[in-house]
Order: sequence, then C-alpha cells, then structure tokens
Amino acid sequence: MRALLYILLFLSAQVASSQNNQLELKISNDKFIFQDRYYTAGFHATYRKSIKSLPLLKTQPEEKLQLSVALGSEIYTPTNLISTDVNNFDRPYAGWLFVAIEIAKIKQKSALFLALETGVTGTPSLASNLQIGFHDFFNIESDPPWTDEIASSWLVNLKALKVYEVTSTAKTSFQNHSSVSLGSKDTYVANEFQFFFGKFLDLQNSYRLNALSGKTRKEVFGFVTAGYRYVLLNALIEGNPFNNNDPFTTAIERQILTLKAGGVWRTEHYIYKLEYNFNTKETPTAVAHAFGAFTFGFNF
Repeated sequence: MRALLYILLFLSAQVASSQNNQLELKISNDKFIFQDRYYTAGFHATYRKSIKSLPLLKTQPEEKLQLSVALGSEIYTPTNLISTDVNNFDRPYAGWLFVAIEIAKIKQKSALFLALETGVTGTPSLASNLQIGFHDFFNIESDPPWTDEIASSWLVNLKALKVYEVTSTAKTSFQNHSSVSLGSKDTYVANEFQFFFGKFLDLQNSYRLNALSGKTRKEVFGFVTAGYRYVLLNALIEGNPFNNNDPFTTAIERQILTLKAGGVWRTEHYIYKLEYNFNTKETPTAVAHAFGAFTFGFNF
C-alpha cells in the first residue's frame, strides 16, 4: 500500500512538473466597469495541450506545437434594456454559443495560430435565459425583454493569427499581431501592436502567447495593446448573410479601434489575469464600449 502511494505521488509530481496541459476559465462582463450594454457578458473554458506532431503541418525540431479546444458563451444587448420597440435599439440582442479548436506553431521569435470556430445563435445559444437568470439572481431591477433577437443559425468561421516578436529585452517585449477571420459569423482583417513589461519567459514558454511551459519559473507582467480592425461582416449585428430570418438587424461600422491593458501573474501551477478592453462604436448609432475580464488557469 505504501509503495502504491509513493508511485502515485511520483506520477503526480511528473504530471505537475511536465506542464503539458492547461485548463483556463475566463469571465468577461461590462458590469466590472459599471456598464451594461453591447458585449455584456462572456464565459470561455479552454483546454490546452502540447503535442509532438500533426498531419499536414510540417514542423522543425525547434518549433513547438500546441492544441487548444474551447467552449464559449457570449451575450450582446442594446443600450436600452427596457424598451420593446426596436426603433430604440442601437444594435440587436444576440447570443453566441460555440466550440473552437486551434492549432499553434510557436517558434523562437514568431508564431502561427489556425482556428476553426462553430456555434449557434438565437434561442439555442441560451443567452437570453442566462442574462435574465443573472439579473434575477443578483436582484437587478429589470429583466431585458430580448425583443427580436438575432435568429437561430448555425455559423462557422476560420481564423488565422500571425505573431512576430519585433524586439525583446529582459523586461520588455514588443509584438505585432496580424489576424484574419473568414466565415458566416465574422469576416475581418485586423492588426495589433502589443507591449509587455515585467518578468516573463521566452516566447515559446510564455503566457504572452498562452504558451504552455515546462519551466517552473514565474511570470509577472503587464501589457498594453492597441489595434485596428476592418470589418466586412458581423452576423451578430447584421444577421446571417445566407438568409433573412433575422427580425431586426442594423448596419455596422467598418473600422474599429481597440485598446487592451492588464496584468498576468503566473506561478508554477496557476495563472491569474486581469484585463480591461475598449473598442470604438460598432454600429452608427452606438457609442464606444468597454468591459473587464478575469482569467484563471491551472497547469497540470
């Protein structure tokens, strides 16, 4: 019995020290910064794992492969949460319940991320039930009516992200992120400039890229990101591009500016991240928006 206990402890230590797996939970809400509109709440659960090879994707020995699988729920509302008249709405109510799979190939100074995302809108997304339940649980005065929300649809997206570490020192790093999305939910091109400061690992092992690490050194760093996105399609505002079942839609703003700032504390086994997000208006009658996010991760 004692020998079995020693074996289990040894295997547990090996799994913990290998850091080849990660479970991450992220909660986003604009209530964190005293707002209640547009992208108002989100929950994302992500599992990441290091992999050695992948069919059809050539890799070099010095490159690192990583697989991620995510489940997410996002809730979007207009500013006016009382009216049932769509003439008072600056965007439609919308929900998005999805799964995504992502492959990352991380080099010493660059990385490539490829993702497939698919999910449902409308009643199957459960967004209205989740928000009304949230309001009831916390005794928030009014329940949003969810009048004429974006209709039920199954949507699919392909996404690609290319990251370059432009410069890096012992305590600072500057990165460029170029991304593209193509599909029935989102179609856009975007670019971000990211600045990191503090104590962090090399790119292939750093949480700056959500990279898994076999190293036990800690990371404590802050970041500031400024970005630009040109949008061709946003089905959560304009509706499904392949049918006209949506009862109410609005036009979109093509050009969006974004800003992010926050901090990360990564220990041997745990990750904590606080983040502030800002974007300019997404529809002609809307205003700029901001929300906060908290992420907790566990390495094993």
